[in-house]
Amino acid sequence: MLLNKNFAAVAAIAMTALTISAAYDDADARTSRANGAVATQRGAFTGTSETVRERGSRSRDSSVTGPNGRMRSTQDDRAWSRENGTYTHDRTTTYANGSQRSVDTDVLRTGEGAYSASREVTGRNGETRIQTGDFTATQTETGRMISGDINTTHAGQVDYQRDVSRQDGVRSVNSSATFEDGTSISRASNASCGDGSCSSSGVITNRDGGQTSWEQTRTRTENGATLARDVTYADATTRSVDQERVGNGDGTGLVSRTITGRDGETRTQTGEYQVSREP
Repeated sequence: MLLNKNFAAVAAIAMTALTISAAYDDADARTSRANGAVATQRGAFTGTSETVRERGSRSRDSSVTGPNGRMRSTQDDRAWSRENGTYTHDRTTTYANGSQRSVDTDVLRTGEGAYSASREVTGRNGETRIQTGDFTATQTETGRMISGDINTTHAGQVDYQRDVSRQDGVRSVNSSATFEDGTSISRASNASCGDGSCSSSGVITNRDGGQTSWEQTRTRTENGATLARDVTYADATTRSVDQERVGNGDGTGLVSRTITGRDGETRTQTGEYQVSREP
């Protein structure tokens, strides 16, 4: 993964603490379903998804079945209340061998711009990790700043800060996590969209000072989309991904994906897809 695992964990709980401060569009109950299939050199893959939205909640069940018949399914439930200042997010993934991974998140607004959050992760090996934290969010001239203390099972106490700003169509995010031993992980990124294309770039500085950087561009085409992503690691090795989707306008089309790994080896996959949605 591009993100350092420690940083990803503390960032995840910090961001969930702000979810209930975002604006939700309440709606009456409605259900949507989607089915899809893609055939590649590795065989045929099928997927299904059902999403139920109600006032103050959203539930989604999805599954993917590979060419060998092995299936992975995910249940994702979210609920929120502006009035009570609460937010919950429970996600359970069941793998083909029957093992499961679950993530349970709870957030409570404790005051004006103040939140407490807990995140419990149970891995496929049955081990459970818990992160808890208290955060404050303040508005700035160009965005907002988040700061807080996080207590983790394995990394001890972590001081977290995140600054988000928007200027001249560019969204910039600078965040850092400082650990008990004085080491820290920082992440800086910029992103912008315009004329059917979105681009982003950033760099992560790990606790040992090593840096990983990336650049990514997503572009909508007349009948599909393309994606190009390049990552440079601390040891100067690189990894690139190029994807293209060409649709026929009826839920069918062609997809291709080319990956050049850190060892210089290139792999290309192509296939046909079909997607249907209701209602």
